[in-house]
Amino acid sequence: MAEKPPEEGYISVVDEEPEIFELLKWDHSHTQKQQEPVEKAKSPFKRHLKVEIEPFDLPDSTFLETYRLPKDVVRSLINEVTPVMPETTKSIEFSVESKVLAALSFYASGKFQKTMGGKSDPTVTQYFVGSAVQQVTEAINHPSIVKKYIHFPHLRNERDMIKTRFYMKYGIPNVVGCIDCTHVPIARPDDDQKIHFNKSYHSKKVQIICDSELNIISVDASAGGSYSCDAVLHRHAVRVDLESLNNCGENAWLIAGPFYTQRPYVMTPIPKITKKTPASPEKYYASLHSQAHAAITDVIKQLKSRWKCLETCNKQFEPGTVAAIIVACCVLHNVCNSRGMPAVPMTQTEERLEAMKQKVANGPIPRKQPEDTQGVQARAALADRLWSERRVVDCAAPKKRVSKKPQIPEPQPMPIPQPLAPVVPTWTHDDNKRPRILSSYNLGIAPGWGHYGQQ
Repeated sequence: MAEKPPEEGYISVVDEEPEIFELLKWDHSHTQKQQEPVEKAKSPFKRHLKVEIEPFDLPDSTFLETYRLPKDVVRSLINEVTPVMPETTKSIEFSVESKVLAALSFYASGKFQKTMGGKSDPTVTQYFVGSAVQQVTEAINHPSIVKKYIHFPHLRNERDMIKTRFYMKYGIPNVVGCIDCTHVPIARPDDDQKIHFNKSYHSKKVQIICDSELNIISVDASAGGSYSCDAVLHRHAVRVDLESLNNCGENAWLIAGPFYTQRPYVMTPIPKITKKTPASPEKYYASLHSQAHAAITDVIKQLKSRWKCLETCNKQFEPGTVAAIIVACCVLHNVCNSRGMPAVPMTQTEERLEAMKQKVANGPIPRKQPEDTQGVQARAALADRLWSERRVVDCAAPKKRVSKKPQIPEPQPMPIPQPLAPVVPTWTHDDNKRPRILSSYNLGIAPGWGHYGQQ
């Protein structure tokens, strides 16, 4: 059979590769090359750079603002808590230094900071800060550390020293401390909700006793917010010590606020004493009592202004851990006082907010508060003693207020006129002018009257 002649446009694929196939191969090879993955340059902004920060290389002012303690005090604190730090079973363990710094930063700010010294640190996480706070707080609450910095005077010479300082500063004898309570907010606990609810929010009620130098000598943070001030004191060992001392004949008193009941060992303000009350032994006692009670008020204010975690609601911790944090902050407060560090002032907004929270938590003062007969007699005897030993300047009569209205001067008596001797009138005459009197009587009037022309 004869072969069919090739048609026009037919291309044989047997003899040789046509030119179009060469073009197809070239296009395929270049297409494959473009589809090959190309490694892109990493952007420096998206690259994660680990910044290693040395907190002790920060300026002193920045370090003090972040951790509330100078560098030498933090180093000594690290050495002190290292032997009593709790052991952990985790594979990755951080140093004691990093834990102490993280805990101090939380105490000072009340927040889980992810920065150290104003720079980001990827190693600082919320979980790490929470664990560090618990471990460092447990270490500071060790009995050896707490007894070193917070110590109630059990020896006679220690009590005499505190009594002397109180008397020299406030003029009240036999005072071994000022006592008051404050509320620290907490999250709603799973257990004992009624015990921690103070009619407004859940809190820990903290009893603090201080001396005249604003040092904390006793702290109890175990009670819930529903307890009264008397109930917290009644269950504390300090009450037993003071009762035994007063029963043995040694006068040892605590200066307390109006929320406490008057006892032989607790001196409270006398009710119904105002600024308009006339001078009396009771009024003088109220004045000195108010000045002395300001010490514990200043201590609580300094404690919460320096350690902000006591102002905020610590939702991440259980009530027991919050109580331990309060004790740790009291220990650090005494450490700051021993170094003479100035207090961190509160802003006006923080001060008003804190006063509002405490007022709502405490509630009004009970009107029909039971009185202890022996306590009232002891307070009356103290008021009489202070009145008899008062200074002359203190018992001086108060100055009268100066009225802002302009005072009208009192009228002065008129001088008695002396009899005048008669003067002979002198007449002058001119043909062209009418005569006039030059002087008649010595009336003190200058010559030349206004309605007469002067010559």
